[in-house]
Amino acid sequence: MLTVSRLAKVLGVTPDVIRHYTREGLLRPLVSSENGYRYFDETDAIALLNARVARSLDFSLKASQVFTAGSLKAQEALLAEREAELDREIEHLVEQKKRLREIRSFLSKTELCRRNVVEDVRRPAIHSLYTVSGMRGDEPADRTAFERIAEWTEHLPYTHISLSLPARELNDPDFHGLYGVRLGIGVTDAWLRVLRLDTTPPVETVPAGRFLIYYGITDDFFALTPDSVRPLLEKAAALGVRFLNDTTGRLLAIEETKEGPRYHYLIRVRIGD
Repeated sequence: MLTVSRLAKVLGVTPDVIRHYTREGLLRPLVSSENGYRYFDETDAIALLNARVARSLDFSLKASQVFTAGSLKAQEALLAEREAELDREIEHLVEQKKRLREIRSFLSKTELCRRNVVEDVRRPAIHSLYTVSGMRGDEPADRTAFERIAEWTEHLPYTHISLSLPARELNDPDFHGLYGVRLGIGVTDAWLRVLRLDTTPPVETVPAGRFLIYYGITDDFFALTPDSVRPLLEKAAALGVRFLNDTTGRLLAIEETKEGPRYHYLIRVRIGD
């Protein structure tokens, strides 16, 4: 027979582990009527080791008890259930890694922001839900957006911080003030199919098509003016196209400087004749 300390030593665990498993009922030592000491035998040692096998597979302590003392059928069910859980976890990790690579690729595009690059590309649809609007962050007119935003933020990082400038103001050559910027959450068409988010209004969908993408830097999203996106306006003018929708955008990175945070971003806007 082994004492708590002796059993702990031969199994390579601490006495607290032995006491914990005893309190949970997995070990059933004999208690001396003379001194109150607990004594364990080889049955307890095997049970404890088998329970630790289960715990090493991330079974709960309750499940570990079933794995140690339950029927073979119950043990098989536990193992099958845990395997299914691992399959789901692996699938989630694969998706998370894919998204991480996407975010890394967007971070690499901050170099384009320094050069105010404008790209002429074709892109699939994109969907956005805005909850901050106006030049100074006034609340949106459609308050149902607040009822939906939590679902979209729960799916970060597969959704992203979105930025919108009004097409009406972008198309107006006489506009010289602050753009009516809106901020919210966006999702690409590819991730929308995975996440199955509701895209009914107030969600705004910009259809697939031809886009101009502008890469810029600002220290205040609500201080954007035509001068802030001058390369975008000049590119549209040179192509002889107009902006068909409000822009969608994406925060690429926040860089801390001595003057404060600087926001690297892109905005993409669908264009046509």
